[in-house]
Amino acid sequence: MASKFKVDDEKIEYIAAQFGVRQDTVKLINNIFNGIYTGLKRQYLAHIIRSMEHYIRENTNNPMFQINCFPLPKESPNLNVGCAQYFPKRYFTIFYHPAMDDKQLRVCLAHELGHLFLIEIINTATEKTLSSEANTEPLSSIFGVLTILDKNDFYEEHSKQFNHKSWKEVVESFCHLKDRKDK
Repeated sequence: MASKFKVDDEKIEYIAAQFGVRQDTVKLINNIFNGIYTGLKRQYLAHIIRSMEHYIRENTNNPMFQINCFPLPKESPNLNVGCAQYFPKRYFTIFYHPAMDDKQLRVCLAHELGHLFLIEIINTATEKTLSSEANTEPLSSIFGVLTILDKNDFYEEHSKQFNHKSWKEVVESFCHLKDRKDK
């Protein structure tokens, strides 16, 4: 059974009619979006990553700090292993195997983010001096567990309020934007 929100010809026709544009224009936007969305699927834990970037930027007075996630080469033998490199005040990069399953990838990213959390955020907040050489493995996993529990809680309990009941309700929500502009 197809998802009730999956874009199909019926939805394209309806969207085009609601916004007064041609169907091929909606199809073009949808096709280009699908190309972008392919990369979006691998943006696991993006909210915590962006929040950590913001926190570190503010607390280190470095507006350019970044957290990056990149796949290892496909031929890498390290299937279920992630690793990270930290360049203080500049960036933190997480590497993961591209064949890692989605659930394990989330765990891997959360664990690696735990290292950054301990080294940069805990050190700043508590004036401790954990170095990148310290044994942060168990503590990074604890951070990872807390991160995944929070994300699962959000998806199970708190995100339902953001969901629309039907695909037509989604379209109507955007049609109402015009109503607000006209008033």
